Amino acid sequence: SIGIEIENPGHDYGYPDFPDRQIESVIALCRDILARRKIAAYNVLAHSDVAPTRKQDPGEKFPWQRLYEHGVGLWVPPAPIRDDAASLKPGDQGAAVAALQRQLASYGYGILENGNYDSLTTAVVTAFQLHFRPACVDGIADASTRETLRALLAARAGG
Repeated sequence: SIGIEIENPGHDYGYPDFPDRQIESVIALCRDILARRKIAAYNVLAHSDVAPTRKQDPGEKFPWQRLYEHGVGLWVPPAPIRDDAASLKPGDQGAAVAALQRQLASYGYGILENGNYDSLTTAVVTAFQLHFRPACVDGIADASTRETLRALLAARAGG
């Protein structure tokens, strides 16, 4: 793996927006690395995607869509957030939780399918939301989160 450190004081210090100049540099650097190393664009991940129980960077303000528009990463428009009585949340168990875990693992998150919405599942869902559904990061797999995950898997399969 190749890690790129992006300077931002983070959530503990007000979490400012990433400056345009910095993002332009990140895009140029990523495009160069992807080309030189023949890495598929969808393999560009966040620190929080790789270590969801330990990291939350670069966070929900990082402009993943902008990177995608320049050939870096994978992005789909997040499904709209709406009231969802069928949300999956910590403590839930069963086939729906197992299916969620299976889909998250299929995307590449380090999660086992056990059918229990445990602390690891919560951390992975939070990481997914930080990257792909940043408007609401709460670790609860609502319809928006699940629909966005399905769309992301479909986009990756098609590309």
